[in-house]
Amino acid sequence: MTMTDFETVDKNFLFKRAALKWAPWPEDVISLSVADLDFAAPREIKEGIIRAVNEDRTPYGSYGGDADVLEAVCDKLQRINKIPATPDHVHMIPGTMFAIFLVCYYFLKPGDEAIICPGPVYPPFIHNVLNAQAVPIFNPLDFQNGLKLDLDDLRSRITPRTRLLMVSNPHNPTGRVFSLRELEGIAEIAQKHDLLIFADELYEDMIFEGEHTSMASLSGDLFQSTITVFGFSKAFGIPGYRIAYLVTGGNFMKDLKKRIHDVIVHADTLAQAAARAALTSGSPWLKNLMNHLKKMRDYTVERLSQIPGIRCPVPEATPFLFPNIASFGMTSKEMTEYLKEKAKVIVMDGAEFGPPGEGFIRINFATAHSILKEAMDRTEKALREI
Repeated sequence: MTMTDFETVDKNFLFKRAALKWAPWPEDVISLSVADLDFAAPREIKEGIIRAVNEDRTPYGSYGGDADVLEAVCDKLQRINKIPATPDHVHMIPGTMFAIFLVCYYFLKPGDEAIICPGPVYPPFIHNVLNAQAVPIFNPLDFQNGLKLDLDDLRSRITPRTRLLMVSNPHNPTGRVFSLRELEGIAEIAQKHDLLIFADELYEDMIFEGEHTSMASLSGDLFQSTITVFGFSKAFGIPGYRIAYLVTGGNFMKDLKKRIHDVIVHADTLAQAAARAALTSGSPWLKNLMNHLKKMRDYTVERLSQIPGIRCPVPEATPFLFPNIASFGMTSKEMTEYLKEKAKVIVMDGAEFGPPGEGFIRINFATAHSILKEAMDRTEKALREI
């Protein structure tokens, strides 16, 4: 088995193929923006796809997913997430974004409210609530108090129009891993008000500290009232394959499956083979990736913390930092424009993650040390000139 060299990044390849993260920019620019790894996919995944190609998986497959893939998914859900899933509870889908769209399209009507728990949050949460002509309501993280979840604030946000509670855990963009106590608090509030929970747990494999608990594992009732989405694109660096899965014990699953059939027929069979390979043989690669990312996290936090005016919490998970840049007197968007022009470093505007993200930027550290060092050198120089 060939191990990936996480200290080597092929920038020529990235500028050619990484269409969202690197390709839009001139070659003197460093992109720490879009949530893509700068490393090639694990060899185990490539080999799994080649095996599937040689099996000629070209006829229509099962609507919910190929049998061998669902078997691996259910084994993982039961063993790791403690969710009592069978294939009837699971559906393979083309990426986690599809689940966000589907939940908003299926459960929200014009004028309904969906609580984002917590805000800031991954922008498609907000976009899809708005696309359903519903209203996103933000339950902000307490940035002054260790990024704690404010359950009293959450209670105060609920109205007769609230239909959906949308949870990101591990949290994108701050990297929080919510404690069992915090999750139980969310669950208690949702059950009291008979709310459906949508749990995005895409970053479950990318944890440095803390322990990830799946919301749907807390009780049988929660399994029935929670839709959880899991994926492979981040931890295994395969967003181009567009593959994820959703799971719920809800009695609406049968109708939900029919809606999915009407939209996509079924998920791509080769992408499902990539998912199966990730589940069955991806662990050694993932362990090495996380060892590397922890070093990159610690290095980048240390560099940012040395710059006067920046406050940077240490993320417990995800490949993201979400530093506070408000003291520089710029909006988040102005700061991203300044760093693009002055440092030729691309980061994400925190305000894109909703109003609670104003005054922050998001930095993706999933790259080689040499790239991060150059980006931090440029960023520090630019910020010290303000």
